[in-house]
Amino acid sequence: MGIDIFTSGNNSLERLIQSIIQFESQPRFDITDKQSAAKRKTAVLTDLDSKLSKLNSLSERLTDQFTDHFNSKAASTSDKSLFTASATSTALIGNHDILIQRLAASDTRVSKQFDATATDLRSFFDTNGAQTIQLDLAHPTDADSSNRVSISVAVNSSGATNDDIMTDIATAINDAMAAAVTANTIDADEKVVASVVHEESGKSRIVFKSQQTGFTYRMGMTDSSASLLTTLDINSNVLSAGTAGGYITNVGTSATDSELNSKLQLDGLTFYRDSNAIGDILNGVTITLKDITPSMETLTVSNDSAAVQKEVEDYLSAYNDVLSFVRAKIAVDPTTNTRGVLADDSTYRSMQSSLRGIMTGIVDSAGSGNPDSLFEIGITADSEGKLSITDSEKFKNKLSEGSTKISDIFNSSSGIAERTKTFLDAFVKVGGILDNSKDVLSDKIKNLDARLARFDDRMAKRELQLREQFAQMQKISQALSQQSAAFNSVSSAFG
Repeated sequence: MGIDIFTSGNNSLERLIQSIIQFESQPRFDITDKQSAAKRKTAVLTDLDSKLSKLNSLSERLTDQFTDHFNSKAASTSDKSLFTASATSTALIGNHDILIQRLAASDTRVSKQFDATATDLRSFFDTNGAQTIQLDLAHPTDADSSNRVSISVAVNSSGATNDDIMTDIATAINDAMAAAVTANTIDADEKVVASVVHEESGKSRIVFKSQQTGFTYRMGMTDSSASLLTTLDINSNVLSAGTAGGYITNVGTSATDSELNSKLQLDGLTFYRDSNAIGDILNGVTITLKDITPSMETLTVSNDSAAVQKEVEDYLSAYNDVLSFVRAKIAVDPTTNTRGVLADDSTYRSMQSSLRGIMTGIVDSAGSGNPDSLFEIGITADSEGKLSITDSEKFKNKLSEGSTKISDIFNSSSGIAERTKTFLDAFVKVGGILDNSKDVLSDKIKNLDARLARFDDRMAKRELQLREQFAQMQKISQALSQQSAAFNSVSSAFG
């Protein structure tokens, strides 16, 4: 005898409803499977976009019209503790003799030494009141490399001791410099910084120091009406000695006699510069002075074969990454027959073939006598088609014959990097093939989302309908059970 689900309890009825809903929900799995597939493909295309963009970016780098990355130069020095150097592609190969005779220095002026707790300066301000001094500073412009500006500094102090008053003077100067920087009158590295120093207990000096080195950035001073600077002895045109004020480094009257400038000999010629980082003596070479050389040293500019090799290796690595990624996504597992996400997409299957053709093809635009294939410069493919420099000596030897021996293969008119850049642009540009593919998938996912929402809404209504139907049937069953019980009761009475 079967179980009456309408009288055996709510659990049986609930299981029946859920069984019906589960059976009728089978089409939902088809929608979610399609959703998952579209999302997986979107993720794969996003990753592919990133890898192709990297390869495209490196293609653009190798075809840069302004920087010849195949003509990298290296600069070396005979003693790095004395000076270092760097070179760009415009530098000319060669050796140079260098003798560093002086390093550049900042213009520094010091006041005479004061007793810190004495009141000499208090008496000065009590007698003369507030003072205004002028500091004349360099502010070179494109139109005038010798341009100078004057900064007014209003000075007053309520301090009791010399040390307090010198601190107020230093603060007034620093505040005036900050205001000039804010107003764009000078640049931040052109200002003068004032400070108070104590050589020994109870003694104070005020120090003015330019933030840049060299004669160009010397400071000029105009005294106040009551000669505050003269009282400080900071504007004395003499070398500071003992407790007297003056300059720390001889300012001089020109770039050639100022000890603020660095001084060096290069290949027998003498040069004076404001800085210790010098980039205008040898084209494409920056020399950084660190110390005086006791004897002649050597600066060497040569081809940087390691840098060029790294440029090419980075490019090949990006290509190999694309190749491996696409191969994995278009593959079909022969054992499980599992298909890669892009296995059925002819666009990306053919893209792989096209890229391989570009990389392994002949470059017919290479100059006469120059290599026209990767193999000729030591680059070969392994069994999976990945490219690498397998013969570094061949690569370096070709480069030593001239940078075009390498560069023509990549950046001549039909060079590998030029063709790769043109080919990949159709994929990675805004609105290109990858964007269009992802847009199609996005629309598909939105449609599937809408279908799923409609399906879930329909099933929710279906579940409600079943519950209402079963509730009605339960009422009928209960009514029939009551009638049956009543009938049995009457039959028993007449029995």
